[in-house]
Amino acid sequence: MASVILTVTTVGIVSIAANTIDPNDDGSQYAWAENVGWLNAEPLGDGGPGARIWETRAEGWVWAENVGWISLSCGNTSSCSTVTYEVTNDGFGNLAGFAWSENAGWVSFACENTASCATVDFGVVVDPGSGELTGFAWAENLGWISFSCVNTGSCATVEYRVKTEVPFVIDGVFADDFESGDTLEWDQTVP
Repeated sequence: MASVILTVTTVGIVSIAANTIDPNDDGSQYAWAENVGWLNAEPLGDGGPGARIWETRAEGWVWAENVGWISLSCGNTSSCSTVTYEVTNDGFGNLAGFAWSENAGWVSFACENTASCATVDFGVVVDPGSGELTGFAWAENLGWISFSCVNTGSCATVEYRVKTEVPFVIDGVFADDFESGDTLEWDQTVP
């Protein structure tokens, strides 16, 4: 009986940990931070603890080799009763809110978080057609974090980007009620 419970628990963890990053398995999982280098939004491959971008929020983890794990939600760390933080999605792909790194501090995903839009306008946006993230996040100790080489004009030299599944996923089911992996149905519904 104990092994049956263990098996069910393990399956539940894998299901919760599944990420939505790099849906085409083409390496679209990397961001660049000017002060610490590469960040990986799908660090352990498909089904790992990488980032998940859903219709109303983002969760999961991003790995930065030089600073370690960056949490996109207090739900990842079970710390919501102590400090509430998360990266939010307004449903149209505009990300906001904060992520947290034990080694690097707060990461802001939009200038509205820091009331700096009048002087420094920044933010991260998910293109609803392609799923590609563009724009910049800001962290005091990491500097600017670019989610696509398009932001820096460096695609001819070094091509990188972070992409997620679109339409946005709502707790494992796409906004159009298709489940992740229903590619035949998805292909038939796209004009």
